[in-house]
Amino acid sequence: MVARCIFPVLIAVVCGGCVSTPREPTPNITILKNACIEWHASGGYDAALQKSVSEARAELERYLRRETPQNFAIVLDIDETLLSNWQYLKANQFAITPASFAAWMQSERAVALAATRELYARAQAYSIPIFLVTGRNESLRNATIRDLEEAGYWGWSGLYMKPSGYADVSIIPFKSGVRKMLTDHGYDIILNVGDQDSDLAGGFARRAVKLPNPFYFIP
Repeated sequence: MVARCIFPVLIAVVCGGCVSTPREPTPNITILKNACIEWHASGGYDAALQKSVSEARAELERYLRRETPQNFAIVLDIDETLLSNWQYLKANQFAITPASFAAWMQSERAVALAATRELYARAQAYSIPIFLVTGRNESLRNATIRDLEEAGYWGWSGLYMKPSGYADVSIIPFKSGVRKMLTDHGYDIILNVGDQDSDLAGGFARRAVKLPNPFYFIP
């Protein structure tokens, strides 16, 4: 049986727990990291991703069968949703820092996740507006656009990036705020897809689909 990483937390969060608890936490961080690497290498991650994206596509098809998509829209996250940063994550042993991750994003080496690219193409085929809402900083807009286009993503209706100077600890107010704004402008968000619970929290979407990501955690 293939080991799987079942604790989707940043190393910093785990280590924070070390300070607050009198007992040594288990399992060991190295064991967790190795389990994540093994799960990805085994094909377990790809299978779990495909399963979740298939659920999202089934929801999209269900709406299209039942209703006329006059004002439908979908919202998608970017990292570990449309683009994979696995090369960076593995090379850095999941020790993510803002500076190193920004440098990685500027290198424009993230690659498309095939399963969600198919979902993206399906929505485009029905002329459904696609809005990208990401925790990437606004300063990375040009690099992000180039990375998306090189990975085969074109024609989105809006790209909303975390404003420079955003001070909230959680990304939820920003992402849910964008969805509220889109709703206020008359869009009916039938599907919101992301790899973090914080991508989906806050409402303003008929259906939210969580993709697998045991590699890091964003509050």
